[in-house]
Amino acid sequence: MSSNSIRAIARSLRMKFDRLRALSTYKNMFSGNVDGLKFSKPSGTPHVLFVTSNGAGMGHITRCLAIAKSGRKQFHSSFVTLSTSAEVIGEQGFEYLHFASSGTTGQPAGIWNDNFYQFFSQLTRLNKFDAVVFDGTWIYRGLRDVLDKYPELKLIWLRRGLWKKSARVDQLSEMEAYCTKILTPWDIGEYLDQGALSRVHTQTAVRGIILSEGELLSRDVALEELELDPSKHYALIQLGAGNINDISDTRKKVTDAIRNLSSGSVIPILASSPISRQTNREDDLKTIRKYPISPYLRAFDFVVSAAGYNSIHELIRWNIRSLVIPNLDANTDDQQARAYALQDEINHFTALTDLDIETGISALLRKKAEISAVETVSIRYSKFIDSGYNAAQVISETIGSRK
Repeated sequence: MSSNSIRAIARSLRMKFDRLRALSTYKNMFSGNVDGLKFSKPSGTPHVLFVTSNGAGMGHITRCLAIAKSGRKQFHSSFVTLSTSAEVIGEQGFEYLHFASSGTTGQPAGIWNDNFYQFFSQLTRLNKFDAVVFDGTWIYRGLRDVLDKYPELKLIWLRRGLWKKSARVDQLSEMEAYCTKILTPWDIGEYLDQGALSRVHTQTAVRGIILSEGELLSRDVALEELELDPSKHYALIQLGAGNINDISDTRKKVTDAIRNLSSGSVIPILASSPISRQTNREDDLKTIRKYPISPYLRAFDFVVSAAGYNSIHELIRWNIRSLVIPNLDANTDDQQARAYALQDEINHFTALTDLDIETGISALLRKKAEISAVETVSIRYSKFIDSGYNAAQVISETIGSRK
C-alpha cells in the first residue's frame, strides 16, 4: 500500500472520529426560544430558514429580519444565528436558535464545522425547509456538507456587495456552486466598486434593504419615547459596535467637537449596539439602546455614523443629515467607497481625518435650523430601497421554481 493511500485512510478515519465526537458535543452549543430543534410552522406554508453569521455588527440579522417581515404573506420564517445578539430576533416576533460560533467556543474551525454539521443536519431532518437563506461572507463547510446530504434543499446566498480589493475570493466559485440563487442588495456605493466582487456577475440584484416599517416617528414622539427633553437639540453618534477596532478615541473626538462647536447647544447621544462588547467610558454621555434605532432618527438634528450598509441606507432613505466616518479596518466591507458615494449629497459629509470631523460637524450645525434643502433625495432613492419586499418576492419565486 502506498504512503498516499495510507494518508488517505488516516484522514478518512480522523474525519469519522471528528464527526462521532461532534454527535455528543453540538447539543451543548445551541439555545433559543424553540423547544429542541423543531420550529413551529403553519401547515401548507413554505418554510424559510434564515442563517446569519457572527458579524462585527448587526447587518446580517437586520437584513434578514427585514425580508422575513416583508415576506410574511409568502412564507414562514425561522432563524439560526451565530450572533451574540440573537435575542433581538425573538423580540421582533420570530423563532430562533443561537449556535455558538467558533470564536465564542474557541474550537478550531474543523471541529466547529463538524459540530455545526451535526446540528444543521438534525435541524434539516426535523423541519424540512423549503429554502435556506444564508447572509454572510463565507458559506461554512458544515453547511455545505449538509447540502451534500440534502441536495434538494435550496440555498439562497444573500451576499452584500462592495467587497474590498483585498477580500478573498479563492473559494468563491466552489461556494457559489451550492447556491440556487445569489441575491445582492443595491448599494449606494456600487458605482465606485473596484473590489473583489466587481467583476463577478453570478448574482441577482435586488433593492437595497432596510429594517423599517412605515414612516419614522415624529420628532416629538421620538423624543418622548427616548425620554429626551423636547426643548433641547441632540446629535446621534452611531459609530458601530466597536468589535472590529477600538472606536473610543474617535467617539471622544466627535463628542468634543459637537459640544465645543455648538457651544453646548447640541447634546451628543450615543447609540449602543446590541452586539457591542465595548463600554462607554464617558460618564456624562447619555446612551440609548434601541433596536432598530431608525424609527427614532427624527429626534436628532443630525447623525454621526459609521459607513456600514444598514446605517448608510437608512440615512439616505429618510434623508437624515449626517457626518459619515468609514471604518477602514472592516475586513471585507469597503466602507470608504460607500462614504464617498454618500458625500455627493448636500446633506451628508465624510470624515477621514480629525479636521474632516470638525469641518463636517460645523457644516451640520449651520444646517440644524433648516428644513432639508433637498426633499427629493429620499424620493430619488426610494426606487432603489425597500424594507426587503423585493428580496422576499425573489425568494418566494425561487421556492416555487425548480432547482
